[in-house]
Amino acid sequence: MRLLFKISFVFCIVVFSLSCTQVKVPFTVAPVFSDHMVLQQQSLVPVWGKGIPGTTLVCESSWGSRFEIQVEPDGSWRAELETPEYGGPYTLSLSSETDLVTFKDVFVGEVWLTSGQSNMEWPMKSRILNREEEIKSADFPEIRMFTVPRDLNGTNINAASWKVASPENAVNFSAVGYFFAREIHKKLGVPVGILNSSWGGTRVEAWTSIEKLAALDASREEAEYILSQGGLEGLQQNTIQKNKEIQQSNSNYLRSKSYAIPSDKEAWETLDLDDLEFTSPSFDDTNWTELRLESTQNEHFFFENEFNQGNLAENGVVWLRSTFDLEDPSAFSHFVAEGGIDDYDYTYLNGKQIGIGLYCCTDRSYEIPEGLLKKEGNVLAMRVIDVAGHWGFRGDVFLKGAEQNHSLIKEFWKQKHLAFYLNTSIQKHPYSLKELQTKADEIKTNVVKGEAVQNPNDYSILYTKMIQPIHPYKVKGFLWYQGERNVPNPQDYQALFSGMIEDWRQKWGEDLPFYFVQIAPFKYTDQVQSQALRDAQRKTLALNKTGMAITLDIGEENDIHPANKQDVGKRLARLALVNEYEVDTIIATGPLLSSFSLFPKHIDLSFEFAGTELISKGRLEGFEIADSDGVFYPAHAEIQGSKVRVSSSKVKNPQKARYGWKNYFDARLFNSDGLPASSFSIP
Repeated sequence: MRLLFKISFVFCIVVFSLSCTQVKVPFTVAPVFSDHMVLQQQSLVPVWGKGIPGTTLVCESSWGSRFEIQVEPDGSWRAELETPEYGGPYTLSLSSETDLVTFKDVFVGEVWLTSGQSNMEWPMKSRILNREEEIKSADFPEIRMFTVPRDLNGTNINAASWKVASPENAVNFSAVGYFFAREIHKKLGVPVGILNSSWGGTRVEAWTSIEKLAALDASREEAEYILSQGGLEGLQQNTIQKNKEIQQSNSNYLRSKSYAIPSDKEAWETLDLDDLEFTSPSFDDTNWTELRLESTQNEHFFFENEFNQGNLAENGVVWLRSTFDLEDPSAFSHFVAEGGIDDYDYTYLNGKQIGIGLYCCTDRSYEIPEGLLKKEGNVLAMRVIDVAGHWGFRGDVFLKGAEQNHSLIKEFWKQKHLAFYLNTSIQKHPYSLKELQTKADEIKTNVVKGEAVQNPNDYSILYTKMIQPIHPYKVKGFLWYQGERNVPNPQDYQALFSGMIEDWRQKWGEDLPFYFVQIAPFKYTDQVQSQALRDAQRKTLALNKTGMAITLDIGEENDIHPANKQDVGKRLARLALVNEYEVDTIIATGPLLSSFSLFPKHIDLSFEFAGTELISKGRLEGFEIADSDGVFYPAHAEIQGSKVRVSSSKVKNPQKARYGWKNYFDARLFNSDGLPASSFSIP
């Protein structure tokens, strides 16, 4: 969930044509245009880029549309290209007097922008239902996806391109985006393109322009401060200077070296913390702390379990070492960590690096070179880095063989907490694990985190770095799956989320449909109430042309990333099919409370999207009512067509009602299409 990078939008030089050779192209096209792209059908599609001021560019398509444009004095150019009804493949060429760029295998169809945090980003190769079969069957030549790289430096997008849905490419597709596209493609028979721009662990404020945030009460103060500092760039420069002083102060206090946080993928892959001696099989780890993994609960082990909440050591660098024997070393070919290693790992076996994982929640499967394993004294050494949230193992860890596996979870492990992960740096420290626990308050008082310079949760940074580079690519509408990161401030979410929707619509210049996923139930801490966030999402439906895919029935109590991404994609597709493509044989969404009536001893709750009738799966539980004092009691609930009547002998004059008002809850109320009702609280 979370690599922190920074930067400006740069257009790339696109040279995809195999039919032409050129040394220099004096004009550029936005990197979102490439071979295999999908353009929105029957529209005026913006095409834009950079060029030499005053020169003329000509765009011609194989379906017959063309434009001619002169580059502006500031070097920019933008024009609109008319597209036909869906079809393809086509070619699209742009030329100047001396140069030519041609895009091949272009389709015209339906294009949707998907965005949000990790549940939208979640790739097909991660933990999803029927993963192997889904990837194997992902052979749809008319489904394509463009994934905006998670990069705040603004350079990685230059190497990005549209990918055709195939088993090879689909492993990296957004699972929700792919399942949505597949449903639309199957139902309508049209090509579908997905622009996926998502980033795990991010709040809605990061995805909204700074101007819009400054206009909202919930975000005005911080947004105006950023603007007063010269915007994000000015604030960054001021923060860099402050952080240099903080970093030096921390190093002096701890009498230990600090290291710059890597700024890109290559820097992470080559990260050297002067700690590679720990990879040697002969390294003496006698003084390291023992670590027992066999006592893990729910097949997860998180290092946070070893510290009180708020300990500075919760984010940082830990080295793990395990020594083990094997009866038949030749029987094993891969090192596997099911569910991934949170966040990043650098894994060594008998002194040789066998893999690097820079994504928190994807299975690790590292090939073991032939002859590397031996019968006695094998040493597995792992550097594990956490940048935020949980960190550790998300499942079983083992050596995989053709006929058997060798579990490493139950082996004898040693650990060393090497460094804190601060906003300013990766800071080594001299403490033992016990000292990190006993001196937690002292350390927290004297070691300063500083302010992150490359933080994907900064106000408007992801709008600037992840949305602007693909704006104004013509889309049919927006799909959104986010909210978990805003669970701590549900009271602001309706205004912030509504503001972001309005902001994007204004930037695109159209009142485009916006369909979003209500966050699934999950066992959050007792300090937060995710049900209030879910209700804020429900209330956002007051905006026109919005719709909510309800997931109250597919959450997982112990994993914030439910494996059932198929139904999420299908439920988003229902909203689009009914509202945008006029399919009238299905219900758009699950039951939503539409009105309520108060009576002396009961409350009648009326629902829209009930279908032929409301139904209960299992005992109809989860309803509560209260009188004016606000003390809620479990209610007896009875379905009456598209209504539910709730009452309780303990509540004589009911004034309030709610349903599913818990962090984690098993849905009970559904419509006739089997879609769950949203949780709610009224009035």
